[in-house]
Amino acid sequence: MSTNVIEIDVPIDEIERRRERVERAKRFQSVDRVPVIPAIAHRFLVPSVGVRFREYYADPETMLRTQILAQKWLMEHVRTDAYAITGAWVGAWTDFQNTFEAGSLGCDVIFPDDDIPWVGPGWVNTEADLRRLEAMDFIAGDLNARQFAYRRAMMAVADRYPVRFRGGPVFFPGEHPSLTHTSDGPFGVAGDLMGQTELFIAVCERPEFVRELLEIVTAKLIAYLDYCFDQENIPPPRDFAWTDDLAVSLSAETYRALVLPSEFLLRSHFDGYVSLHMCGKTDHLLPIFADDLAINEFQGFGYQVDLDRVRSVMGGRVVLVGNVDPMLIHSGTPEEVRSATRNVIEKLAPGGGLIIQDGSNIPPGSPLENINAMMEASERYGRTM
Repeated sequence: MSTNVIEIDVPIDEIERRRERVERAKRFQSVDRVPVIPAIAHRFLVPSVGVRFREYYADPETMLRTQILAQKWLMEHVRTDAYAITGAWVGAWTDFQNTFEAGSLGCDVIFPDDDIPWVGPGWVNTEADLRRLEAMDFIAGDLNARQFAYRRAMMAVADRYPVRFRGGPVFFPGEHPSLTHTSDGPFGVAGDLMGQTELFIAVCERPEFVRELLEIVTAKLIAYLDYCFDQENIPPPRDFAWTDDLAVSLSAETYRALVLPSEFLLRSHFDGYVSLHMCGKTDHLLPIFADDLAINEFQGFGYQVDLDRVRSVMGGRVVLVGNVDPMLIHSGTPEEVRSATRNVIEKLAPGGGLIIQDGSNIPPGSPLENINAMMEASERYGRTM
C-alpha cells in the first residue's frame, strides 16, 4: 500500500479564493473578477498522464488514479478557477461518458483503444420494442451494474491515493466516489435507442411513438437518479445537471409539444440547483429554458448563441457559463482568444452571474497559451464586476 501523498501544487488559500469567487458569481454577487473555468475533458486529460483509454475504462483503480493525476495536471498547468477534486470528473467518478444510459438499455458500447467510448446502433423501432424497453431493469443494466461495481472497487483502494493541496489537509477522493447522476436527457437517450436519424424521422411521422418512448425513458432516468443519490447518501435539496444536445435541432414549437413535458418532469423532480447544458445555436429555445424549465444555470452553452439574445432572455436571472469558440482556442492565437473573451465579458458580465468557459469542450491539442488567454482576458477586462 502506497503512503505517498499526491501533492497538487496549488495553495489551499488560492483554492478557497476560487471557491468564493465562483459561488459569489452563482449568487449574482459582485466578484473581484469574472471567474474562468475552461471545459477540459477526457480526450484532453486522459492522455496528459500517459494512460490509454482502453486501460482507463477497463479497471476501476486505473480510472481513479488517472482522474486524480489528470486533475493535478490541469490545476498545475491551466489557469482556472476550478477549486475541487471531488465529484464528477475532478476526483473519483464512475466514468463511462455519454454511453451509460444507452449502454444500460440494450445498446452496444464500443471501447476504442485510444478514444472515449461510443454507442452502437439503436434498436427501438416498434411497439414491441417499447414493451421490451419498458420491462428492462435500467438500474441493474450492463453499464450501470459496472458503475456500481467500480464505485465499490474505488472505495476499497481509496487509502492508496491520498491527495493534498499545498498547505492543506490530506484527503482521499476515492472515499466517496460519485456515480454518474447526470443525464444526456430524454431526447438524447431516445436518439441513442432509436438512432438519431430514425428518431428525427419519427418526430415527423410518428410523434405519438416518440412521446411514449420519451415517457418510458424519463421514468427510468428518474428512478435511476434517485437510486444514485440514495446510494451516495446525498440529502435534499439535491442539485441536478443534465444535457440534451440532440434537441437543439428541433423547432421551438416541436420542442415545446414533444420534448418539454419529459424535460419538465425530469427537471422538476429535483429541488436543488439545476443546470442545463446544450451545445449549438439554442437562441430559439432560450425562453423555454428560462421560463418553462426555470433553470438556474445555462452551462457551456454553444459559441453559436447570440450574446445579445442570451443577455436579453437570461441576463441577471440565469447563471451563464460560456461561450468562447473552442475551435478558436484550438486554432487561433492568444490575442484572438483574449478578444473573444473580452466580448463575452462586455456583453454578459454587467448582469452578473457570468462564468467564462468555452462553448463547449476544448479539443485535444489546443495550445495552453490559448486556453490561458481566457484567464488573461478576465484579469484585464473582468475586474470588479
